[in-house]
Amino acid sequence: MPRQERERRYIAQYMKDTAAEGPFQLNVELGAIPEEYVTRYGQARAAALFRPTRPRVDAVRWLPDSYILIEAKLRDIKAGIGDLLYYRSLIPETLDLPYYAGQPIITRLVVPFEYEWIKRSATASGIELVVQWYDWVSDYVKERQHYFTAEYRDARKELMKLRETLGVE
Repeated sequence: MPRQERERRYIAQYMKDTAAEGPFQLNVELGAIPEEYVTRYGQARAAALFRPTRPRVDAVRWLPDSYILIEAKLRDIKAGIGDLLYYRSLIPETLDLPYYAGQPIITRLVVPFEYEWIKRSATASGIELVVQWYDWVSDYVKERQHYFTAEYRDARKELMKLRETLGVE
């Protein structure tokens, strides 16, 4: 079965539901592009060459009075807080940030569940916490819970054995 990019689906659906009128951009590169690349190749080509190594925030939304960095997490929610703190620190050196004109930065973490410890940590870090639920998330949660069961591991082992026997990657 092909890999399902659930967090991409989650952020795309969230942005569609909350910012459909725009303006926003998904999967935005952050951080400086080395000056030697810019000097040698020009800004656009340097950005393209350096693209694979740049960190990416799930989405940005720009408004006249604010610039919002948005990270969505279905799993490992606490990592979203650290990611947003890191991304926020990269803003001053990101010269190609879409439509950033010095607006105040807002950081927003979008999650399907609200845990008190995440809420406290987000608040202490200056991060907005938004709880957004979609029906398909419950199927994913059930699937993740099943993933760690003995039955799933046994079925996975059998599948891998079958693949090896058939010579299928």
